[in-house]
Amino acid sequence: MHRPRFGTDAVLLAVVASTIGGCVDFGGPDRVPEAMRSDSAGIEVVLNSIAATAVPVYATLDSVPSLHLGSLDGAPEEQFGEVNDVLPLANGGVAVLDGQAALIRLFDSDGAYQLTLGTRGQGPGEFQSPIALALLPGDTLAVFDAGPRRITRFGLDGSLGRITTLNDTQARIVAAGFLPDGRLVGQSRWLAPGGGPLPGPELTFGRDSAVLTIFRGDGAVDDTVDVVPGRETLTSVTRSGQGFSVFRRSAAFGRTNVFTTHPDGVWSSENDRFELRLRHTEGGRLLRIVRAPGLEKAIEDDLARVIYERALAEAETPDDRRRTEEWYALSPRPDRQPAFDLLVADESSRLWVREWSTPGPTSRWWVFEGGGAVLGFVDVPTSLRIRSIRCEWVWGVEQDDLDVSYVVRYALRGEGVC
Repeated sequence: MHRPRFGTDAVLLAVVASTIGGCVDFGGPDRVPEAMRSDSAGIEVVLNSIAATAVPVYATLDSVPSLHLGSLDGAPEEQFGEVNDVLPLANGGVAVLDGQAALIRLFDSDGAYQLTLGTRGQGPGEFQSPIALALLPGDTLAVFDAGPRRITRFGLDGSLGRITTLNDTQARIVAAGFLPDGRLVGQSRWLAPGGGPLPGPELTFGRDSAVLTIFRGDGAVDDTVDVVPGRETLTSVTRSGQGFSVFRRSAAFGRTNVFTTHPDGVWSSENDRFELRLRHTEGGRLLRIVRAPGLEKAIEDDLARVIYERALAEAETPDDRRRTEEWYALSPRPDRQPAFDLLVADESSRLWVREWSTPGPTSRWWVFEGGGAVLGFVDVPTSLRIRSIRCEWVWGVEQDDLDVSYVVRYALRGEGVC
């Protein structure tokens, strides 16, 4: 397994004031974001010095989606279980990957149902736990099924194409994304890094390892992009006979590794602080570090209390409440809250970064241009999980109070969003 060597950051050699004009109204020259750029052993370092309170609005979403797919009790093709991916198509339609139903549904630009691809099973064209979807050259849909570690390809007319299985039998891939050339980036996690002992029946705090691996179209391992600390959790393992059961829950302020594929490479970053790292797809070489310390926030007592009270409110039994109290007591409380929890690259190579989720009606996304300078922010409903941004449209998944999933498309309003 190849592990890249990283250089250390050097003193900033140059200062470039990055004036982002024409996209939004920054409210005067003192509101213009400033990015300082330097080179450190061949690694570009971009420091955004602006404070969170001075970052301008980049764009806004309409209050009502222009397209709303899904139903609680409608036709079967209108009901979604667990939507794992949403892929806008060139004709204005959309492909929806439902992991619970283990299939893909195609809809036209008006939201009318067109076609279903796949079904649950183990045969050709069937899925067990599909998690990622992409449109490859030649109008080919590629689906990654994490259970059998298999990539299945379809034509948009429903025809079944090539099927390949990943060669790395040790990888338990929990998240994945496709590169523009069709290669797959898979993130696997190791509960006991290095093959160490598993936790026992007592709730134990720990952090797993996250490994990012690139696989070629034929399923062979291409390279290892990154090996980093993964998700902070409270875990207990109870053995029974020949098997065991695992209880895992993210720590109250749990940090993790977040990644997304991008035309320039793979963004893979630990969210302990606001530092984004772009790696080359060949060998995992570090290309760019983007820092924005002004966007980081301290953990206030009020926020900690709300998180604890909400967790208790979800406990349904006395045993659940006891476990929740123990979980919170054992969760470390760092000085700063995690910086972000989701990355999405839009079709113009901008990087959208969701601020770490906190209770409230809206969640904030910070938008960076491809070179790393912050452009502004977009506030979206907390219920909306953005899956794709295409020009003036934002696609995502919303859940109602009954946990029913809907696929939605919102108009994005702002100068220069395309």
